[in-house]
Amino acid sequence: MIRVSIAGASGYAGGELLRLMASHPQLTVGALAAGGRAGEPLGAVHPNLSAYADRMLVET
Repeated sequence: MIRVSIAGASGYAGGELLRLMASHPQLTVGALAAGGRAGEPLGAVHPNLSAYADRMLVET
């Protein structure tokens, strides 16, 4: 398994990366960083990404 962290996870590109990662068998999600939205769950920013909805965004 390859662990991938994403900076800018609350933005459009970060959301698309997470969507693609959800179906990739060799990738796992590490830290999800988003400066302005740090402390919020990812589901509050990207409700369509239910696989990661409970993951908390951390500060970049």
